Amino acid sequence: MQNFYTSKSKYLLALHSCSESFGIAVKDTENPETIIKSEVFHIGRSLSNKLFSCIEKILPKKFWKQIIRISVAKGPGSFTSTRLSISMARTIAQQIDCSLDSMSTFHLMASRLYKDLDPSQVYNPFWILDELPRRGILAGKYQLVKIDQDSNYHEFNELIPPQIIGNEKEIYPSIKYSNNIEQDIISLIHFSQYCQNSKVTSYWGKTLPIYPTSPIDSKK
Repeated sequence: MQNFYTSKSKYLLALHSCSESFGIAVKDTENPETIIKSEVFHIGRSLSNKLFSCIEKILPKKFWKQIIRISVAKGPGSFTSTRLSISMARTIAQQIDCSLDSMSTFHLMASRLYKDLDPSQVYNPFWILDELPRRGILAGKYQLVKIDQDSNYHEFNELIPPQIIGNEKEIYPSIKYSNNIEQDIISLIHFSQYCQNSKVTSYWGKTLPIYPTSPIDSKK
């Protein structure tokens, strides 16, 4: 890791803070060993004060102009954490004029949760669901398309983005939501590499957070 940072490197940066943990991953696209440097900071509600310093710990600010692509988890998750990480990602992408990719947290989970399906069903559509107290069932529907060997990215179609589902009987087969920032931040950087290899251009202004439920609870 001593030679991870160089003046000739081109970096991919991934940010995931849809919970009280903040995951960051960096990949040097010029490194033949394709090293990924990542860390998860368990900082709870201190994200607003520590967001900048956490990123700088993984990738010092003097190298930020060498970022060629950013990816960010856009929720659903903590209203405040999601908003902060997306705002930071949009700001950096705008300032250095690079692409900003985004993916829902459920979409990211699909690449590890699908392995819980029966082997004969792995290419069939399935649901990821989370039960929200007093609000109902939050669920999204996914289907494995292919595994890109160059980037190790598991490509899934998000058939139905995360939303509140009224009838639980409609959600089958389903896998329960499972948070794992350590693994999902790596999936996010693989997604960024896949987009880079595919020469996809993603405008930062189109990246918006997912809020399936209002941050202002209307129920008494």
